[in-house]
Amino acid sequence: MAPQAEQMQIVVASSCYCFASVGMLLFNKFAVQDFPLECCLVWAQLFFAASCLSLFAFPYIHIGSTRDLFRWCMVVPFYCGMLLTSILALKTAPMSLVIVLRNSSPLGTLLIERFYPEPLRISGFMLGSIGLMIAGGVMYVTQLPAENWQGIGWVFLNSIIAVVDRLLQRLLLSKEQCPVDISKTGITLINNMVGLLPVGIAAYAKGEIDKLPLVYGTLSHWDKFYIGMTCIIGLTISYTSIW
Repeated sequence: MAPQAEQMQIVVASSCYCFASVGMLLFNKFAVQDFPLECCLVWAQLFFAASCLSLFAFPYIHIGSTRDLFRWCMVVPFYCGMLLTSILALKTAPMSLVIVLRNSSPLGTLLIERFYPEPLRISGFMLGSIGLMIAGGVMYVTQLPAENWQGIGWVFLNSIIAVVDRLLQRLLLSKEQCPVDISKTGITLINNMVGLLPVGIAAYAKGEIDKLPLVYGTLSHWDKFYIGMTCIIGLTISYTSIW
């Protein structure tokens, strides 16, 4: 691929991921307020994505070997954990807090990437921009009302899991590192299909399955719309995060 075309693809992929991330935060916030079964909500998102990919994108699924499959399965627990902790954070914290505190994530990522086979080249401007983001996050948190502090723990946990998830994905996707021979569609399918098992077990362990019929019966049409939108955007974000 020509350098100019590759740069354009990076811009398009990053833009799509940013828009999908904002949409996911927004509709997850709406959905979890009236559907407080976090594991069931994530399971529905995973099931929708896995079903759509299996039905409509099967010709584009390529998995080079069983070894590649098992290597990528290391990512799945962190992918599911990132989705769950994001919803738990949104239950008790404002969306602005979630977005602001995530700005500290790149610093940890840069430090760990120094140990990769081909580490990212770091410039002073990169460190300066990250420092400004962290400083802004500190200023925001110090002015936060006390009732919103209860969600900070979930936000930090979500940020840590997200960093590990992205680091593993970069290690297994980048051609400069140790890539797997799996198509982007195949990776998206693995994340969502394999993730159904641990999230389903978590839903059962929390007793959410027993509560599901009662909670679902109280949902309005708007609530179901919000849940449906989280499923659609969830499919989008699971692919664009890899792209």
